[in-house]
Amino acid sequence: MIVWRRMKQVQRWRTIVCGAALALGALLSGCQSPWIACTIVNHQATPVSLVQVSYPGGSFGVQTIAPGGSFRYRFHALGTDTTSIDFTDAAHNSHTVKGPELQLGQAGTLAIEIQPDNRATWTPALKKVR
Repeated sequence: MIVWRRMKQVQRWRTIVCGAALALGALLSGCQSPWIACTIVNHQATPVSLVQVSYPGGSFGVQTIAPGGSFRYRFHALGTDTTSIDFTDAAHNSHTVKGPELQLGQAGTLAIEIQPDNRATWTPALKKVR
């Protein structure tokens, strides 16, 4: 009976030590999830509406961005392709502006600024993670 209890204690300690070693290994490996943090800023004097950003593998959007306002969204690039933004100005004119090419495994930030003349400027700060 004593031997049986001792074996259970040893097995428990092995499990704890192995679990701790795995957790420490994961922390030290520097794992990063390849998220892209996107910020859209409206520099127009009027709101923009029906704002949609398309990226490799998906899209996201927001109904309205107020003058001087911004919208933030995080996403994964699920392939390699060109980005674009679609929006409608105060005069109800639709605009599509192509952006940079994104690649699978990139992480960082992507700033999109909607300018007063209905242009959009793109500022990517991306790096390949995997």
